[in-house]
Amino acid sequence: MTVRPAKDGLMTVVGAATLMAVLAVATGIAWVSAGDDPLRRRAILFAASITGCAALSGWMFSRISRGRDAATAIAGGLGASLARLAPMLAALAWVSTQEGGLRAAGAAGLLVAFYLPLLAADILLTILAGPGGRRNGGADTVN
Repeated sequence: MTVRPAKDGLMTVVGAATLMAVLAVATGIAWVSAGDDPLRRRAILFAASITGCAALSGWMFSRISRGRDAATAIAGGLGASLARLAPMLAALAWVSTQEGGLRAAGAAGLLVAFYLPLLAADILLTILAGPGGRRNGGADTVN
């Protein structure tokens, strides 16, 4: 079992807060541009809830698998990608089959518009967090 430093937990919380801040800014911009259209505001809330949950779950999956053995790290990365993409694709498919309503209000475009800044923030946070593996490459012996 690998002992994880306290900064990993702090980075997880900071990353989650950063992702929610990015979502809040994107949602705020969309909300202001929506005007008084209640259907557009409903589409904004729908898109924000789907993308926010997907981004947070993807972030958590990627953080849980850091510093583990190779198979777990790869599975965590794939799980994080699936957690980010599956809700988005399901929501896009559902919105695309609807007549009027959220489709007419532009929910599909909002899903993409919210997803991209959250993905960029996630990538930047992952780069800033640095490598998650053991510094000795996983070797258990002394050179």
